[in-house]
Amino acid sequence: MKKIVSLICVFAMIFSTMGIAVYAGDGEFKPYEDSKFYTYGDYDIHYRVVPAKGEMKGRIMMLHGFLCSTYAWRNMAPILADAGYECVLADLPNFGFSTRESDDMTIVDREILITELMKSIAPVDEWIIAGHSMGGGVAANIAIENDVDALLLYCPAPQSEFPKEMEGLMTSDIMKGIMNAFFKYGTKISFLVKLIIYAATMDWDFAMNYDVSGVTDAVQYDGFGGGMCEMMFNVKATDLANADKVKCPVFLCQASEDIIINETMKTQMGEAFPDAETYLVEGGGHQCIENRAEEICEVTLDFIAKNVK
Repeated sequence: MKKIVSLICVFAMIFSTMGIAVYAGDGEFKPYEDSKFYTYGDYDIHYRVVPAKGEMKGRIMMLHGFLCSTYAWRNMAPILADAGYECVLADLPNFGFSTRESDDMTIVDREILITELMKSIAPVDEWIIAGHSMGGGVAANIAIENDVDALLLYCPAPQSEFPKEMEGLMTSDIMKGIMNAFFKYGTKISFLVKLIIYAATMDWDFAMNYDVSGVTDAVQYDGFGGGMCEMMFNVKATDLANADKVKCPVFLCQASEDIIINETMKTQMGEAFPDAETYLVEGGGHQCIENRAEEICEVTLDFIAKNVK
């Protein structure tokens, strides 16, 4: 069963990475009650703020993984906020409810967009930056390029450049149309989505009781698949060669049953941050930030208390 679900998950990931109408938020559109939009150039970046309870101890920018959105942090953010940390959850370009990229707009690196969003709220050096999976690669780049209070990496996935010789095919109108249809209609099969959630969490009960609308509402908007096609050739590779420029404390959390991040990627991140404080979620899957939120928050808060002034 585990092998079958793994294949389904990998198949879905391959299709999605092969993956335009532009979708951008405006002042009236609010997918969540606390939704906000930050405009930078041609981009509208969707984000949400979970205020700190009591005396504020710091701010955490939280970046989601591939195919995810602010929804992925719904269990961790309130726990961290209750402990005194204001949590800002941002949808990276092409994900959630942020702008889908197209070939007729001025492309801006994800790292710049998030850094400018952070600056619009508070100076960059007042932030802790957290990233899960793909978001971990983005968070690492931001910490390499900026002074931040701490870097929190959860099952991080280093990003690499996609072969440019494939750009013509992957960004063609035909491919964009296929990928838009795949995400718009394929994700209406809720049981398939739940199988992917199971592969990502290795938690059957959690997956079968999962509110899939938290995932599908965003990816079923027109243009999601096309945005994925464009994104592959716009992303900035994770600059692990310069990881030694990160001077802040680093927390590196991995999961023992993660079938999304391969051993090579885990080794790359571990070697890039040899002084990081590490934690292994025993029995946890790639998306452990969702179903193991309390456990992960406990060790995260302990790390912050010991390392961030």
